[in-house]
Amino acid sequence: MKINITKENFLEGIQIISGVSGRTTAPILYNFLMEASKGKVKLTKTDMEMATIHTINAEVIEEGSITVPLKEFADILKTLPSGKEITLETDEENKLHIKSGRSKFWVIGTPKEEYPIIPSIEKEESFTLKCKDLKDIIEHTIFSASTQETRYVLNGLFWVSTADKFEVVATDGRRLALATNTPLQGVKDFKVIIPSKILNELVKLLGINKPTDDDFIDVNVSKNQVSFSFKETIFISRLIEGNFPSYEQVIPTKKEFSLSLEVGELLSSTKRAALCAGDLGGTVKYSFSENKIKITSTSVKMDFSEELKIDYDKDDFSTSFNPEYLIDVLKLISGKVVFSFNNASQPVLVEEEGKNQYKYVIMPVRA
Repeated sequence: MKINITKENFLEGIQIISGVSGRTTAPILYNFLMEASKGKVKLTKTDMEMATIHTINAEVIEEGSITVPLKEFADILKTLPSGKEITLETDEENKLHIKSGRSKFWVIGTPKEEYPIIPSIEKEESFTLKCKDLKDIIEHTIFSASTQETRYVLNGLFWVSTADKFEVVATDGRRLALATNTPLQGVKDFKVIIPSKILNELVKLLGINKPTDDDFIDVNVSKNQVSFSFKETIFISRLIEGNFPSYEQVIPTKKEFSLSLEVGELLSSTKRAALCAGDLGGTVKYSFSENKIKITSTSVKMDFSEELKIDYDKDDFSTSFNPEYLIDVLKLISGKVVFSFNNASQPVLVEEEGKNQYKYVIMPVRA
């Protein structure tokens, strides 16, 4: 294999595939696969649960393939001069020679045959989504997914497609985020749990590419697999097996009262309160009384108190939340936020005023 390519073009491809870095005891999984043919270089990285494939243009002088350690290769690439062409060439001993100007490196690689075989894309249910819409849906829900390995079934987003709606749900057992969207056209009903890892990588890719309103992403869902294809990049992942909790039962339907607040003041005050809430398990107390809300938090070394004027004429009551849970929601809302309460100890429903696409449920905590 021998190719000529620019640093910037190659580095972008390496950044896209570098997110696949799960824990492994198999040394080959620290490598990525490089395949050159017909003016293209295909980069592949897998951790046996998901794979990223990205194709870039290059001058291919001699076709071929090799796998090389991703970290070492990326570190070399970053140090090479910008704007200059890089020559990559393999030899019979599976060494990858890297040349740019007067700089020369070589890295020990392995043959393609030693790299895991990437499964072909299964297309039981295929559809397209606007890139910006999908990015918004993921960013408005994924923060509520669990990161604890012991709750593996909650380590992803639950996608539900019916003739009436398309919903995406995330929960860690203490909070929940729900996105409700218009039905997918020409798609049979399905329910799948998509790992957070692949969706985070997808958001990162869309952040790099900055899609327009007219850009779409191809999605393929099967019983065991999901794939996303956008321009020159493909993500493939196993689905999470298991039964997702009955999320409909968690969303409050009974509302004793609701109140609307300016999100800016509440978010700023909650951030200040969070600074000294850590020693008591991250608890911030919200006390409601006539036309005001008092926000307080206490720790061994600090104490915080602030009052905000609000429109409120109900009985006095208090409730407490993990401030990070509330901050995660409030920073996604503009204008006014609406809280719907049943009582101080039951889950609260949080929504943006005038919008019903996204719903958030947060469990209060004992102060």
